[in-house]
Amino acid sequence: MKKITFRIFFSLVLGFIIAAPFILLAQEEVQTSLPHEMTAEEWLRRDEIGKNFVSTPPPTGEIRGIAEFEPMEGVLIRYPFGLPLNLIAALSQNTKLYTIVASTAQQTTVTTQYNNNGVNLANCEWVIAPSNSYWTRDYGPWFVHYGTLQTGIIDFPYNRPRPLDDEIPKVVATQLNLSWFGMYIVHTGGNYMTTGYGISASTQLVETENDTIWTPAQIDSVVLSYMGIATYHKVPDPNNTYIEHIDCWGKFLSPDKVLIRSVPTSHPQYTAIENTAAYFAAATSPYGTPFQIFRVNTPNDEPYSNSLLLNKTVYLPYKGNAVNDSAAKFAYQQALPGYQVLGYTGSWESTDALHCRAIGLADRGMLEILHTPLLGSQPVLPQYNLTATITPYSEMGVYPDSAILYYKVNNGPYSQVAMTNTSGYQYQGIIPGQAAGSVISYYIFAADSSGRRMTHPYVGEIQPHVFNLGVAGIGEISGKTEVPGMLVNVTPNPCHGFCDITLLMTSLVPVSLDIYSIQGQLIKTIVQQPLGTGNYHFCWDATTQTGEKASKGLYLCKLNAGGYNSTLKIVIQ
Repeated sequence: MKKITFRIFFSLVLGFIIAAPFILLAQEEVQTSLPHEMTAEEWLRRDEIGKNFVSTPPPTGEIRGIAEFEPMEGVLIRYPFGLPLNLIAALSQNTKLYTIVASTAQQTTVTTQYNNNGVNLANCEWVIAPSNSYWTRDYGPWFVHYGTLQTGIIDFPYNRPRPLDDEIPKVVATQLNLSWFGMYIVHTGGNYMTTGYGISASTQLVETENDTIWTPAQIDSVVLSYMGIATYHKVPDPNNTYIEHIDCWGKFLSPDKVLIRSVPTSHPQYTAIENTAAYFAAATSPYGTPFQIFRVNTPNDEPYSNSLLLNKTVYLPYKGNAVNDSAAKFAYQQALPGYQVLGYTGSWESTDALHCRAIGLADRGMLEILHTPLLGSQPVLPQYNLTATITPYSEMGVYPDSAILYYKVNNGPYSQVAMTNTSGYQYQGIIPGQAAGSVISYYIFAADSSGRRMTHPYVGEIQPHVFNLGVAGIGEISGKTEVPGMLVNVTPNPCHGFCDITLLMTSLVPVSLDIYSIQGQLIKTIVQQPLGTGNYHFCWDATTQTGEKASKGLYLCKLNAGGYNSTLKIVIQ
């Protein structure tokens, strides 16, 4: 009896300790944050996850999940902050800054801090609601387009027993005057990424956390109904950490680009991470081509993949190592030409960084261009008919003469062709036939009456879609019938510190990618492992195998792919 009484007493004391932050929260001025992982007390209450969640029917009509790299009208953060104030100030210059505060009194406190630290108060909006933590990415809203010119919010039971955080998507939906849809799959935003074209990815955590509710096939059915996800990649977590979030090791940068961390061969997770890169390289992008795989070096488990993409800006978590931070910045610059890449130091961890603590809010009036591009080698034809869906979610209409197809042949100047509205939001443009061997680059532009302007691809002329005519495929080079892989390009070249090495693989074979001096001395091994079909990008930071800076001069980049060799020259200045 005494033991039972003690246990009751202990439970009451423990309950008071755990509840203390929320009592203070009610008193408004001291709002604490729970840790990223579940506390011991939360673990005992994990059966509460999703207990009071209200499901709704899914959106109607055609549904499309909106990707992180698409236009955003705002970014959602929470006070007390998980972000440094200089970063918050930078975000406020890019877009509207939505800050979750517990009360109007707390709003006044934060306004003073913002005013003293260069935050653009004209761009500040306030979400007044209590919350448990600052991981807005994990519990925040997901956005979809659906039906006819409609934008909605998809919500899910947050995979933590944190009822205040779990209510935030509803609050945001009300504030933005958007429909709210409840999808009963226990989930978290740090473990979700999408291409915006019905292909999305998470780790297998989504299966583990729902294994008493749904089978993997049923999960696929639910996300198709609510999110328009036709292909859902659910992969093992290569990091082997408690969090199992996909943003700790990778992210979609565009519909056909995937960034995945890399580590030295001595790293315990090297094989698992490389297997994950190979998996995505072998997967088909929404464009019907293999994904382009970009790598960012994380030798000390730096959280460089845990970055935020926001309106053509990359906010990158720096760890204070100048060489590694600079290499990460360069990797993003090569993957996303036309983007600004800004680095910030903060309280970042390998499992919890910038992306976890901020989430973009989709532009409700987005001018959307959906297009499946012509890429690679194409037959010689009299003309090339290109179609696109151009949708003004502002409901203000596309200017009749603004839908334009820009194209150039080889290195010539751009020509422009007016795209014709064929029906509804469907447009067609025609590139005239060209001679065999020609290389055609193109992009699509549109503007609407709201003042929005959009291109496809997102960066437009800076990195257009490219296809060639009647050119022999890679398998026919040098008289071989099957060439498993070859070096494509090195940029910039000459380089001053970092260069991006691009290679194309057509089959799964052992690969070695090495840098040699002109005298034939091995300088550094970049890759030594099997690689599958796909486009790969690797960064060389102009260092030797021992980490010393390579001297200025000429070097040879050599690829051996299943016995086939190709070489490119690199000049370090």
